[in-house]
Amino acid sequence: MFKSWSSFISFREKKKHEERYFHSEEVQEFLNAVLATAHERFELIPEGQRYWRAQLGSDRWPLDDGDGHIVDYRPVPYSAKRMKPLAEKACEGRVNPRGMPYLYLATNEKTAISEVRPWVGSYLTVAEFETRKPLRLVDCSRCEVDPMIQTARDLDMLFKLKPPTPKEATEIVWRWIDLAFSEPVDRDDSTVGYVPTQILAELFKTNGFDGIKYKSLFSGGNNLALFDLGSAEQVDEGKVVQVTKIDLDFQQIHPFPFAKSRS
Repeated sequence: MFKSWSSFISFREKKKHEERYFHSEEVQEFLNAVLATAHERFELIPEGQRYWRAQLGSDRWPLDDGDGHIVDYRPVPYSAKRMKPLAEKACEGRVNPRGMPYLYLATNEKTAISEVRPWVGSYLTVAEFETRKPLRLVDCSRCEVDPMIQTARDLDMLFKLKPPTPKEATEIVWRWIDLAFSEPVDRDDSTVGYVPTQILAELFKTNGFDGIKYKSLFSGGNNLALFDLGSAEQVDEGKVVQVTKIDLDFQQIHPFPFAKSRS
């Protein structure tokens, strides 16, 4: 069991700001607890399941005027080979370290497009993939997208009055883990921000899991990160889409609308 309801928060801060490649005894105890409770998040994905993948950009097909002169280009989908990540171009991700590509898929087309953070007017290649074998996943898609989610400080004040039971502490830790995989990281801070989830992903990978399922906070669908690039293959020729609109929503978080004014 976890030592505390805040075990993930302590782990995250240590790996972001104190230690990177060495695991202290405290961190190792946390990782052991994650692995011991991960079976409660186990999900088996059967062979033949369909998912989506999107990449920014497209190839270009030259158009000529009939006399052999190229007058324009038409966007066409990337090749199936290009739709798989390349090791030499694998950037940091929430699950994969640089240079170690994993296959990111989404449960629907809109989620796949949203996850690459396109801009209005951008072209994307979108393709459908199919799993080639049964996959053992750790399901981290259970987080609740609560705009007024309690902060660690709020929980600390609450649990000083009534400490959580071991079962409740486990649920809280996994809620933080779920959110860590789902929440977007600032691009300027991506290398550091992804370290905690990359370590957890490697823990799952080295203990027999095939990937991770987590919620997308961009569109409400779910994502899959598969450790083996051959776990799924493209089954269509792909298509090119252009983003015509991006919806933005927001809410005030400070001062809280219901907060009492200070006297």
